[in-house]
Amino acid sequence: MDITQITLLSVIVVLTIFLVVIGFQVFFLIRDLRKTLSRTNRLLDDADSLVAGIKKPIEGAGNIFTAMTAGVGIAHLLKRLEKKK
Repeated sequence: MDITQITLLSVIVVLTIFLVVIGFQVFFLIRDLRKTLSRTNRLLDDADSLVAGIKKPIEGAGNIFTAMTAGVGIAHLLKRLEKKK
């Protein structure tokens, strides 16, 4: 073998080793990213259920205030009709 073939063979071997090492690193990085995304998804699901639990009583109170406002409006209308008679 001449010097060119030895150089090419050594470069190919070194690049192959680098690519294998980088492949393992990418595999572990993607695995950790998957775990992180799974935990984030669980956290967001918990936050969504917490917000839904808080939202129901607030909506109920809003409905009560809306009903009271409508009742006051009707009472005011009846009072005005009564005064006209």
